[in-house]
Amino acid sequence: MPVSFTYSARELANKLKRFSTSALPIDAGRRGSCNRCGECCKLPFPCPFLRYDADGLSSCAVYHARPPSCRKYPRTVHENVTPETCGYYFVDVKDIGIGPAATEQAGG
Repeated sequence: MPVSFTYSARELANKLKRFSTSALPIDAGRRGSCNRCGECCKLPFPCPFLRYDADGLSSCAVYHARPPSCRKYPRTVHENVTPETCGYYFVDVKDIGIGPAATEQAGG
């Protein structure tokens, strides 16, 4: 039986935005790390590769082959549509000097 996904224009726009901007670099002000909440893997619907362990932490079944839009989320503060749960945050590099960007997210 085929699966039908219904999502809003805003959710679709966010998904297309993540895909289209994934070739761009990560903002130098990104700090933090993935806290494995899995919220970004549900945009706009749950990823079929999203897995949860016994402690409720998410992981990606295709972690080493995941697309750039997953590897780089959130790329900029404006693209972060899950700021309440995301382990990444952004600082103004003008105030602190340009430092290294955060590493790739660990959870997927």
